Amino acid sequence: MIRLETSNGEVLSKILKDLSPFEHVSNRVVNRLLDGSYHVQVIGSPLKSTTGTIVSSFRQAEKINLLRDLGTPLVLIFLDKKYVVYIEENISWKRINFAHGNLDKSLFEGTIKMVLKEEVSP
Repeated sequence: MIRLETSNGEVLSKILKDLSPFEHVSNRVVNRLLDGSYHVQVIGSPLKSTTGTIVSSFRQAEKINLLRDLGTPLVLIFLDKKYVVYIEENISWKRINFAHGNLDKSLFEGTIKMVLKEEVSP
């Protein structure tokens, strides 16, 4: 099961799919020394991130947008593990259905990029 929640357990996604493997990006400084050899310095620990497709209702999408703007940490549940994540970029939402104006059944889809802060115990 893959889903996105708030820290108090409120579900923010109907579907979270196409989650990419975790990327590791580090700050690297590469210098060429006087003798022609190279020195690679890694500063800090690597930043882990992942990208996926999220499907949410209108109300869930509004809540996600607000929490992203406030910088609120969220919980990503991926199979049997939980991760504290932050949404890195704005989500460009695309309407999937209208549902006759019902805000809980009207679905939107978007690409979400998340930065993984830490793994937490389930």
